[in-house]
Amino acid sequence: MTRLIGAAAVASGLLAAPIAASAEDIVIGHSQPNLGWPYIAAVTNALEAAAADMDGVEVVTLSADGDIAKQSSDINSLVNRGVDVLLVTSLDGNAVIPALKKAHDAGIPILAVSNEPAEPGQALLAGYSGPDDYVQGAIAAELLNDSLGGKGGIAIIEGSPGQSTTLLRTQGLKDRLAELKSGITILGAQTADWNPVKAKDVAQAFLTAYGDDMVGVFAQDDNTGAAAAEVFKAAGRGDIKVVGTGGTIDGLKAIRDGLMYGTMDQSPTTDAKQALKFAIMLANGESLPEKRNIIPMPKITAENVGDFKGEW
Repeated sequence: MTRLIGAAAVASGLLAAPIAASAEDIVIGHSQPNLGWPYIAAVTNALEAAAADMDGVEVVTLSADGDIAKQSSDINSLVNRGVDVLLVTSLDGNAVIPALKKAHDAGIPILAVSNEPAEPGQALLAGYSGPDDYVQGAIAAELLNDSLGGKGGIAIIEGSPGQSTTLLRTQGLKDRLAELKSGITILGAQTADWNPVKAKDVAQAFLTAYGDDMVGVFAQDDNTGAAAAEVFKAAGRGDIKVVGTGGTIDGLKAIRDGLMYGTMDQSPTTDAKQALKFAIMLANGESLPEKRNIIPMPKITAENVGDFKGEW
């Protein structure tokens, strides 16, 4: 899928100061892993909304539709087009590296957005903008440790295999549980590919495999967490503490309804606006504030869920 988007300066919040394009038009290449995924769609929609009124900037968004080979081809197409800056959200943190190298060798600044490529690709980036997936995993560990009193077995409903988002959230969870000297043990993990329908099947498989030994679940996405929590409730296991990620509409409702214990906010609007701001800075030859620029990710539980509206 190809979209042509006009970019916009945002005069509030993260983009309080107007951003001026250069005298010549700026073309921003935007490679997304799958516009069918709720968060990716929300980021792209927010980028479009933020980009609607700005003259002199064109954003070309390509969706890989969940196909690793297509994302590499998409990036190569954007490079061949001669975009001024490249925004990339990786489907697979390792598989994307050869395409990133082609962009880097062509002198195109690369901004990783929402997730980061694997370690060998870090040197190819001008910077990163988005959430810290490792920290999100650590926050999930804290929420589960608090809700379970530091003991019991948990399972993980993961995102897409090989994606840095998935790997880092799992590692952050494990490392933080170890730092807390928690008695929580990880019984197993299974991918749902960010799909709530698949998450229901995973939840049922967990109930069958682990039974009463499973008292908690880390779902790497609120929408999959909410779907799993419904399965647990229907099976008479509403006692299972489910922690998600994202602060989604479904996730917040599940917390209000007592189905999920907690999550952490990940605003697609903030993610998109910051990425757009930094893309224009890079196209204009400016340096970013930091190599890694992390958006806020506050914890959400029943105590403060009323402070959040949910964006996706």
